[in-house]
Order: sequence, then C-alpha cells, then structure tokens
Amino acid sequence: MAPRAAFETARARGMDFVCFTDHNTISGALDFLSQCPEAEDQVIIGEEVDTWFPGSSQRIHISVFDVDERLHEDISRLRGNCFELIAELRSRGAFFVLNHPFRGFRSIRSARRHLAKVLPMVPAIEICNGSDPRSHGTTLKALVDSRGSSSKVMVGGSDAHRTSRIATVHTAAPGRSKAEYLDSLRRGICAVGGLPPGLGALVRDVYSIVGEYYWHLLVDLGTASRRRRIRNLPGAVALVPAVLVGVPLALTIAQACHQEWIARYGRWETLADVPGCAIGASGDQDGAVRSEAPFSA
Repeated sequence: MAPRAAFETARARGMDFVCFTDHNTISGALDFLSQCPEAEDQVIIGEEVDTWFPGSSQRIHISVFDVDERLHEDISRLRGNCFELIAELRSRGAFFVLNHPFRGFRSIRSARRHLAKVLPMVPAIEICNGSDPRSHGTTLKALVDSRGSSSKVMVGGSDAHRTSRIATVHTAAPGRSKAEYLDSLRRGICAVGGLPPGLGALVRDVYSIVGEYYWHLLVDLGTASRRRRIRNLPGAVALVPAVLVGVPLALTIAQACHQEWIARYGRWETLADVPGCAIGASGDQDGAVRSEAPFSA
C-alpha cells in the first residue's frame, strides 16, 4: 500500500492526523513527506518495532510515535532486547505502545510469563486492533483494571495493510496540532473509536494480498531480468496448489482461534498476582479521560 494512498484514504475518512507505523522502518513516511511536504502538519512519523525477549525467540510489537532518524537508529540497535529498548524509550520520554498483546505467543503460560514482565514497563496498551477479534477489547480492559489502575493509556489502531481497513479503528484525543494530540495521548486523555471489521474482512485481505502478488508476478515476467524470473517463478508455481485448497484461509482462521484461546482462557484478571507484575506501575499519565475528537488513524 502506497503511503500517499494511505494518507489520502485516512483523511477522507475523517482523520485529522495520520500516523505511519511501518515495521522497523520510517522510510515510507519520510519518502511521503519528501514528496508532499505540505502534509507534514498532519503526519505523525511512527514505527512498529519487532523486539525480542533476551535469550528467547519470543517477540512483541511496540509502536513508537514521533520518531526521527536518530531515534530510529537507536531503536534498530536495541530492538534485539525488548527491555533495553523500553529503557531507552523511557529515558528519552518517547511515547510508545504495546501492540496487540495476545498475538504471537505459543501458549497461555508463555503469554502470562512474558506479559507479566513487560506490562509494568509500558505507558500504553493497544486494547483494540483492526486485525484482532472484537472480544479482545473487553479482556484487555479487564486486564488493565485488574488492580484498579488508571495509569495505563488505552489506544486503538487499524493495523491496516490495505486501504479498505484504514481508520476502521482509531484513537480520538483533543489537539489542534499533532504535538497537542500526542500530548493528550501521553496524558491518557483519549478514547478508542471504531471496531475491528472481523475475521471475514481479514480473510478477504489475505486473499487480496495473495492475488496482488500473483498479478504483479505475471506483470513482472515481461520486464524482470532472467535471473529474477528464475528465482521467483518456481516458488510461486509451487504455492498455487496450497492457495487453491485454502491453506491461507486455514492459517488465518487458526491464528485467530489461537489468539482467542489465549485471550479467553488466560485468566488475565489474575495477572497482577504474578510475582513482579504490577500493571499500573509505570508511566506518569493522568488517567484515561474520554474525549471524542479530533481523530488519528
């Protein structure tokens, strides 16, 4: 999805500010602003960081807002250790969010063990994600409220990889400028708007992306070098039977069911009882005061 298309779609759907959070890069946002400098006042440069628990293959996603090139370099250097990354972000006063907390864990036990370590360290939690089941919002609110905590900021995001899902979930907060908007987020003066479109929309997105891949591959055959055609074509042909028998559908449903299992049976209201976990321990927010506008994707 091209940055210009994402920006124009978000603005057309009522978003006053648009935050780009590509995985482990800010180049898309920077390229867009270099071509459209007039949009700078409406664009928040963000980054969704893949970061790992040390000595483990377990990773989480953390979105960082208002990222410049210097901060991006430090994020890239530290993202191999989520605790070092979080410590650096906190020391610099950066606003960051733990994204879709139930995603990516192999078991409930693993999710509880790792989230108990990291939740006290983050100022904000994404309680509504456009790619996750709607039920997660209620569960995550219960998790945040399990010890009567009012210090965690609760946000939402569309997690859109196609224009059809842009702004389906967003975060509303007061602010006449992006600096004021981000300040409202830091203080917890915000509210989540919209709802995830559901599993059907996610499946459609997956097959649309697969279809676009094969379309671009066919177009590429006439223009790509011989070496590139030889490299790409066999793998694409080998995957056709898997696509036709519904493997992408099965994998998407399996992932959704796995997340729902972790969310529903994780006993998250008792997570604060895990030694070392105090859900409301970090941050210096003022509490989650609800507000309605303006919006950000």
